[in-house]
Amino acid sequence: MNNTVIVLGYREGIATALAHQGYQIIHIVKRVKPALNGTRYYIVKNLEDAQEVLRCVLNFSLHTVIGIVTGNEDGVFTAAVLRDMLQLPGPKDYRNTLYFRDKFLQKQKLAHLVPHAYCRYVTRDDDYSQLVVELGTPFIIKPANGMGSFATTAINSRSEYETYFQQYEKNLSNVAYVAENKITAAEFCVDGIWSEGKLDWFSISQYAIPVMQCNEGKTLALQILSRQDFPDIYQQIDQFCPRILERLNAANGVFHLEFFKNGEGVFFSECALRPAGAWLPEMIKLSYGVDLYSAHATLSLGLPYEHHLPEYPSQLFAVVLLRAFDGVSLTKQAFYQNFDLVELDWIEDTQMQSQGIYGRSGYAIITHKDHHTLVENVNKLIAFTGAR
Repeated sequence: MNNTVIVLGYREGIATALAHQGYQIIHIVKRVKPALNGTRYYIVKNLEDAQEVLRCVLNFSLHTVIGIVTGNEDGVFTAAVLRDMLQLPGPKDYRNTLYFRDKFLQKQKLAHLVPHAYCRYVTRDDDYSQLVVELGTPFIIKPANGMGSFATTAINSRSEYETYFQQYEKNLSNVAYVAENKITAAEFCVDGIWSEGKLDWFSISQYAIPVMQCNEGKTLALQILSRQDFPDIYQQIDQFCPRILERLNAANGVFHLEFFKNGEGVFFSECALRPAGAWLPEMIKLSYGVDLYSAHATLSLGLPYEHHLPEYPSQLFAVVLLRAFDGVSLTKQAFYQNFDLVELDWIEDTQMQSQGIYGRSGYAIITHKDHHTLVENVNKLIAFTGAR
């Protein structure tokens, strides 16, 4: 039976969506996760190394393979290469995927179309004084093809600039890092479905704090904004997003776009062609009943996604990426007694350490029908964990 799908990287939502649609799955991953036990998987060193992944795939019985899917940032380019090489349906323009992987190329493509930070490649050999002239201070350095807030740092001095490259000196490529001027504004993201050159559906969420502050020990939280409560911003983004996705020639699939908003207007931050992390798709499914994992998998296989896409959320939700703090011991029962939680991932271990891109040790999804009350409850939950 020809119903095998090769999945690059493991994401539970993608695997579940494909399994529910009756597909057989072969995972290609960089590291083994417990969820892969008892499944068919292969390990490679680097999902972005299309040659290595293609060598792995050519060992399979390809006559049963009907498509390639990835929910991982580092799998987007390789997935397009494999579809092209193996003549499979779905997005094949691997050259164009680079405009969603490289932050400099992306902003260069959007020059003069929408407001955004000035962006340039930077290496340890660049003169700090010249960067200050170009970008002001503080300025931001981050990996050109980074994910989340990893290695994203505000640089306030020459010593911080030198320390940054000492910390990440293993990668000396001329296209490894970018520097940008800092934009002071509230941070938001758009998660939606793009198909046949049209914006089929989207939802807006707001970050409780600037994402970069996760690297400074702060707790990341995201909250759904309803079109009913924020009609003006939805109207702005309804025009903003299509212009960007058209210019970037986005392929069919789910996208995650981040933007800033202040008194001067809306500023583009960055955009990825895959479902967001940080349990955003899970929160969106609870809010709207829209399964972005299923939508992305379906469109990646070259099929139309034909499901009801509600305009308004049935309930408001927020996700908090919980941190563990020294001297604070919390039980699951304590969380549930104090907050209206829909989901909680928390290990009752006083030795537990925060880890990962966002420094998390668990997560909670919290709900309320009123936006302002939900904001207050999110702040109370963060304080409850011992955050300062």
